[in-house]
Order: sequence, then C-alpha cells, then structure tokens
Amino acid sequence: MKLLKILLSLVIVAMLAACGGGGTPQPDPRNPGSTAGTWALGVALVDSAGVVLVTNAINGAGPFYVRVTLTSSSGGSVANRLVSLEADAAVATLAQTSALTDATGVALVRISPTSAVAANAGRLVASATVNGVAVSASLDYRTTVAYVALTNFKVAQGSIYAFQSTAVTVQGYVNGALATSSPVTVAFSASCGSFSPASASTNGAGLASSIYQATAGCSGTVTLVAQAAGASAVLASVNVAPALPTGLVFSSASDALLVSTAAVGGTKQATLKFQVLDSSGAGTSGQKVRLALGVNSAQAGVRFLVGGLPSSAEQVATSDASGYVTVVVAAGALPTPVVVTASLDANPTVQASSSGVAVTSGRATQNAASLAVNKFSIEAFDIDGVQNTLSWRVADRQGNPVPPGSAVSFVASHGQVQGTCVLDAASQCSVTYTSQGMRPASGRAVVLAYMEGEESFIDQNGDNIWQSGEPFFDVGLAYRDDNGNSIYDIATEQTYPGGSTGAMPCEGTGAGVGAVSGLEATRGRYPSVDNTCDGVWSSQIRVRRQAVFVLAGSKATVSLLGGRASSGFSVLVADARGNAMPTGTTVTAAIVGTGATCTILSVAPPVGDNTPDASVHQIRMDGAADCPSVGVDVTVTTPGGVATVTPFF
Repeated sequence: MKLLKILLSLVIVAMLAACGGGGTPQPDPRNPGSTAGTWALGVALVDSAGVVLVTNAINGAGPFYVRVTLTSSSGGSVANRLVSLEADAAVATLAQTSALTDATGVALVRISPTSAVAANAGRLVASATVNGVAVSASLDYRTTVAYVALTNFKVAQGSIYAFQSTAVTVQGYVNGALATSSPVTVAFSASCGSFSPASASTNGAGLASSIYQATAGCSGTVTLVAQAAGASAVLASVNVAPALPTGLVFSSASDALLVSTAAVGGTKQATLKFQVLDSSGAGTSGQKVRLALGVNSAQAGVRFLVGGLPSSAEQVATSDASGYVTVVVAAGALPTPVVVTASLDANPTVQASSSGVAVTSGRATQNAASLAVNKFSIEAFDIDGVQNTLSWRVADRQGNPVPPGSAVSFVASHGQVQGTCVLDAASQCSVTYTSQGMRPASGRAVVLAYMEGEESFIDQNGDNIWQSGEPFFDVGLAYRDDNGNSIYDIATEQTYPGGSTGAMPCEGTGAGVGAVSGLEATRGRYPSVDNTCDGVWSSQIRVRRQAVFVLAGSKATVSLLGGRASSGFSVLVADARGNAMPTGTTVTAAIVGTGATCTILSVAPPVGDNTPDASVHQIRMDGAADCPSVGVDVTVTTPGGVATVTPFF
C-alpha cells in the first residue's frame, strides 16, 4: 500500500511539470527524511478561455494571463497561499506582482506586452512559501508584434483664443480591437502651442487624452498631430484667435544717461523700447502704438530721430513678434528727464511712459574746473622719486558731470607728471607727479592741467545756449606760469594754443560784446596771456587750472618771531628757500640744561600745515619766572626722518 502512494505522488508531479512549468517537491520540515507532505508549483500562460498557450507567445491583442497552480504531494489543492510573480518590465507588464491561490490552488494574473509593436522574450518566475518551505517555478515566453492603429482624433473646442486650452482624445486599436487590454502610447504635437502631457497611454476604454495649450504667437488654423509607434499619424485642427492686447510697459533704454548737444563726447541718443502685452503678460504682435514726447522734454530740446532727422511729432510704430516697439530719442541742449509716452492706437487709455532716462552732461566749463594737490610740500628738493598726487575735477555749466572718458592733459615746469588722465563717471581723475631732473631755484614746481571746454556765461533766457548779449567770462591763450608772477614771460614760459584768441585785454568789462571782468581768469590759477582775449564767447577753449607745490629741502630754518615771554614764544619754520617744510613735518621743543623750573606745555601746531608757505609754531610755556631766559631746543623732523635742532637762549 505504501509503495502505491509513492508511485501516485510521482505521477502527479510529472503531470504538473507537463503544464508548462513546475517546481521540485520539497520535504516535510516535520519529517526531513520523508517525501510525504511536499508541494509543487506550476506556471503556465493561458488565454481568456483558460487554454494553455502552446507557443508561450503573447501580443497586444490579449488578454493573456499567468496561471500559477500550487498542489501538495498528495495531489490536493493548496488554497489561500501567497504567490509572488516577477517579469522583465522591458518585455511585459503584470497587472499585479502577487496573488492568493483560490480554492483549487490556482492564482491568475493578467500579463500584457510592454510594447504592442516590439518583439521580445523574457522569463516569468513564480514563488511561494508553504509552512516555511519555499517553492518556485519559471517559464520562458515571448511577445509578438501587433497591428496598431489610431482613429477618431477629436478636439473638444474647435475655436479658442491664444493662451486658452482645449481637451483632445484619440482611439487606439491593436489587431483591429480597441486597445483596452494592451495600452498604446500616443505622442501629441502641434504646429503652434504645446500639449500637456506630451504623451499618454490608452485607458481601459481604448482612449488616449491630453490638453492642447495655444501660446502667444498662435493664430489662425493650428494643426494637431497624434502618433503611435507602428501606426499612421492622425490629424486634427483648431482655430486660434490672437490674444487681445491689455497692457503696455516701458521695457528698456539703450542708454539711460545722455549728454547734451554741447558736450564734446558721450552718448547723445538712445533707443527706447516698449512692449505690448496680452492678459497673460506675453508680448502681442501687430499692434499699433503711438509715441509722444513729453512737453518738458521737448522744450529742453529732446527730439525723436526719424530716418536720421530730428522730429518732435508723434510717431506710430507696430509691435513685432514679441510685442516690442522702439523709438530713437536725441538729447537737446538742456538737462532734463526724457519722457516718452506710448499708448495703444486701438485703446488710448492703455499707456506707459519712459522712466530713468535723462540728459545731464554738457561741455566742461572754465568756472567749474579745479585742480587739487594732495601735498603742497614734498621732501624732494634733493631726493628723486618722491611722488605727489594731483586731482582734476570739472563740471558743465549746470553743475553736472561731463561725459566720462573725456581726456585731461597735464604739463609740469620741473620733474615728471603723467601726461593725461581720463574722467570717470564722477567727472574726476588723478595723476602722479614724480621728482627728478633740475629743480626750480624757487623750490616751487608748477603743473598746468587743461581739457576741451567752453567759456562760462550767464544764461539770461534759460535755454542753456549762449545768446548774443549774454555776459560771459572771456579767456585767452593758455600758458604755464612757471615763476608764479601771474604775467606771461615770453622768454621762459610755455603757451598751449587752442580755441579762439584775439588781441583784446582779458580783464576788460567788454560791455559791448558781453564779456565779464574776472581777474582770476587771467591770473594765478586760470593763466591767460595778456591781450589774447577776443571779446567773443567761445565753445572751443582750453579749460585750464594751475597748481603750485613745493619741492622742499630736508634741513629746516627756524627763526624767532618777536620776543620771548614767560608764556612762550613763536618761531617761523621754513626750508632753505623760505618755503614750507614737507607736509607732515613735526615740531617739538625741550628745555635745555638742569635746574630750570620752567616747563614746555605744548607746541601749536605740532605738525606743519599742508601749505606751500612757511609755517608759524607757538612754543607754549608754563609761565615760570625763568621761562623768558631758559634754554630751549626746537626740533623740526621731516617725514623722511631728517631732524634739525635749533637752540634758543
């Protein structure tokens, strides 16, 4: 009888293996030495009628299923057991990766090709665990190509505005049947606009869906396309009306800061850009826009440039594909904000005005120029390579900076100075002077700086343009006043021709020609050669300034000024030529000898002033009885460390 049971078990296992896949019987964990109580797992592919696929081939026409059967060694069904399934996702897709066996020991899971139009092969693996014992089975299978077709491409709304959207659907077929069991992936595209999502798979009803979105540039008939691998593309269309313009904004200016027409250099025109917008904030093309100059801008001389010619008339422009219109403006003579107002021709209430654009700079003017010296005395009479910094500043007649990049020239009577510097945005620049070569007998070096500009004038009618009869400051031929006597010495002093000159005195009132008397314009820091003014206002002169500083010696000369008192005394400190000691020189005082009751309270100032002239210092004492007669050493120390001690008794 026992032998009969063993033979029956072997027959059942053989039958399960014949069903397409089977597992090796497992021993009963309660009796390892026995084969009683073992289980077998079978796996097969079946169609919708449950018929086993002899060729193990599936396609998109389906449906097809994986059938897993779990039995015991006695041939009985094992119900309510968890069965796990694995498949290569690149080949096929399982409806679920685990299932419970039913009362007959069977679990059924749907399987579909990943692609309906690609042939491939893979392996299925089924596994289960019964009473702690694992059992598994596998099956090799393949996918075959199915015939795919798309049809009935529908658009929910046939007409929309730009930026609106509409739903679309298309039906997918596999081998002549709706693609309900094997999804077909459909890609959507449009001649203008976009889809979201760009691709979608057919659902349980065989439909693939998406949303079409018309963008800014879409108008007229837009062609929609649905495509799937292995199928012919299908077309649909939608009519898109252009979006209505609802806004207008000032976009940009090629240059925000313009210079007046009187300026020597700099940018004198700019391109202004406006943009027409629709309700979504995107640019709208083909819209007429009117552009008008602000009244104040026009009165200051600002003009449109039309074909290279100035015009104050209103301009009309049509927006481009991105909704932009442009207009070119040119500066006038006066500083002013540049205001251009744009309005929609179809709806004038929709407007925008330019902002942040202005005309500010003009020509450099003589009365607004200055030349500053960092140190009015440097320790350089006997030392080469000592440096000093000179800074030039200038403005136009409105006090605005002149165009950056304008060049300033520098010349020196002695030593070396950088020949030029270029104005920055603040209308200033600096150069370095270096001591070398011959020194002036006076110990004073002269540097002249000059640039192109105009004679200053009084604008009586407010147009920023000199008119006949308006007073002005006449200047003549520029020269460098090397000896500092404010008189041009033809034998020794250099001139720098430029601009208009004449034979008239530069100090005359010139009432008949509008000149203004100004001694500083012809002497000292504004040097002009006598009798070279012309009595005519000029926009082409050398705006000039002169600076004088000392090349001081290191040894000091200290002289008593007046008498001595119990409260102290004063001294004059100078170099050997009577000029100031180097800027930064210190002065100290000390009582000489022993037994004195007088003390030094302070030296005022303790450091020499930044000046080219000799400095006065007060030695302050405490007023003791012996202060007028006690010995005092006054020590002068230069920035270079040279000390000169002068005793006073």
